[in-house]
Amino acid sequence: MLKFNVKNKTIPQVYINIGACLDIPTGNMITGKNGETIINGGLGKVVTLVGAGNTFKSTILYYQMLSAANKIKYSTPTDMMTYDTEINISLDRLTSFAKKFENFDEGVITGQTGNDPDWGITDKSLLPAETWINDLNDYAVAKAKDKNTKTTLTAFKDPYSANALVVPTPTFAMIDSLSEFESSKTVDMLSKDLEDSSKNTYAMQQGKFKQMFMSTLPRLCNMSNTHLLATAHIGEKINMDTGPMAKYNQPTKKLQYLKQGDAVKGVSGKFFFLSNSGWYAHTASALKNQTTKQAEYPAHKDDDNASDLNVVKLTMLRSKNGASGYTIELVVSQIEGVLPTLTEFHYVKGNGRFGIEGSNISYHMVLYPDTNLSRTTVRTKINNDPLLRRAINITSELLQLNTFHPRYREQGLLCTPEELYKDIKALGYDWNVLLQTREFWIPDQYCTTVKPFLSVMDLLKMRRELYTPYWMDSDKKIKKAYAKLFNGYEDGK
Repeated sequence: MLKFNVKNKTIPQVYINIGACLDIPTGNMITGKNGETIINGGLGKVVTLVGAGNTFKSTILYYQMLSAANKIKYSTPTDMMTYDTEINISLDRLTSFAKKFENFDEGVITGQTGNDPDWGITDKSLLPAETWINDLNDYAVAKAKDKNTKTTLTAFKDPYSANALVVPTPTFAMIDSLSEFESSKTVDMLSKDLEDSSKNTYAMQQGKFKQMFMSTLPRLCNMSNTHLLATAHIGEKINMDTGPMAKYNQPTKKLQYLKQGDAVKGVSGKFFFLSNSGWYAHTASALKNQTTKQAEYPAHKDDDNASDLNVVKLTMLRSKNGASGYTIELVVSQIEGVLPTLTEFHYVKGNGRFGIEGSNISYHMVLYPDTNLSRTTVRTKINNDPLLRRAINITSELLQLNTFHPRYREQGLLCTPEELYKDIKALGYDWNVLLQTREFWIPDQYCTTVKPFLSVMDLLKMRRELYTPYWMDSDKKIKKAYAKLFNGYEDGK
C-alpha cells in the first residue's frame, strides 16, 4: 500500500509544572523513563489571561512564567522576554518576584551580579509591535535550526523511538497586555488630525494586525519550543442598537464560561481559539479574617496589613489539555505576588479541612503531624519549613486528583491523607525522606545534584506496592548517589 511520506513528525505537547494548584487540573499523567508518574500539566505553549483592572492579571502570569523557567533552569539555561505595552513595569518589583525562586538572583534582569541576565524587558515606546514580532519570528526560526539549542528531556520518551525526547530548550515570552499591542501603522493613524478620515479604519486595522499575529503563534511557539503568555483587558460589551428591537439584540458571549455581556477588549477572536489555556480572573477580594478584620494569614506576629493578601478566582475558559469551566482560587500578596503553598493550604482548608487534623485554633497536617499550626502562624512556618511546604503540596494534589481525575478511584489508587500516611509508613517508608523530594519534573530528571522526583501519583502507587522510587533500592533505602541530597542521610545510611 502506498503511504504518505511524513518526514517531519509532530512531537508530544510537554507542559511545565508551575504549582499553586495549576498543574493537575490542566494535565494528564504520563509514565517517565524510570517508571515514575509525571503530571504533564501547568504551563502550555500559549497561555492567555483576561480580567478587569486590579485582578492581578500580570502578577499571575509573571508567576507562571517565572515558576516554569525556574524548573527548566535547574538543569539547563533558559531565557525570558517581556514586551510591555502599557509602559508601567517596575524592574525592582519584577526582580523581587523572580528572587523568590531558587535559580534567579538580583541580576535576573540587569546582569549586575556578574551572570548573564535571564530576562529581557522592552516596551512599545522603544519598539513597535511589528518589530517585536519580526524579532520573535527570526528567533524562532534560528532556534529551531540550531542543534546547540536542543535539550534532552530525560524522563520523556520519544514516541517514535526508544530514546529520550530531544526538543529545543524551553524559553519564554510574555506580552502585557495584548489589548494595547499596536503596530506603528495604527500608531501613525492616531498621530494625525482628529478629523483625518484614515482614523475611521483604526479599529479594523488593529484587529487585522492582531489576528495575523495570533495566527502565527502556534507555528512559532511549537517550532522553537517558546512558551508565550499574554494578558488582556475585559469589559462590558456595548449594545449600539436603538429602537424597539434593541432589547432583543443584546450582546452574546463567545465563550461558554465568560460572563454574559463581557468582552475581551482589543484582541482578535483567535485570542482564545489558539491558546492552550485561557484563564479569566473575574474576582479579586481581600483575604481577611471575619472576626479580626485583619489578614487571614499574617506574614508575622506584628503584621497589621489587612489589604496585602487577596484571593483571585481564576476560571478556565478554554483548555486543550483538560476540562473547562472550573475555578481555582489563588492567594496573591500585593507585595510578594502569588503565594503557591499558601494557595494550596487555603484550598485544602476550604474543602472540609482535607488532610488537616486538630481544632479550628490549633491543628497540623496529617502528613506532617509533629508541627503544630494556627491561622496566625501558618504563613511564617510555610516560609521556614520545606517539609511543611511539601506536605501541603502533596495534600492539595491528592485532593485535586479526587476532584479532577476521579477515574483513579475506580483503579483503587485514590485514598484519604490519613490512609496514605498510615499505609506508606506501614510499608517501611520514612516520611522524613519522602517529604524531602520534589514534585516537578526537570529536563535532567535523574541528575544527582537536585532533590529526586516523587509525584503524588507515585505515592499512591507505592501504597499499593505498584512502584518503588527510582532513587531507592528494593529494600527502601536511598541509593548512594542520591543519599547526599537528604538531610540526615548524607553518608548513605
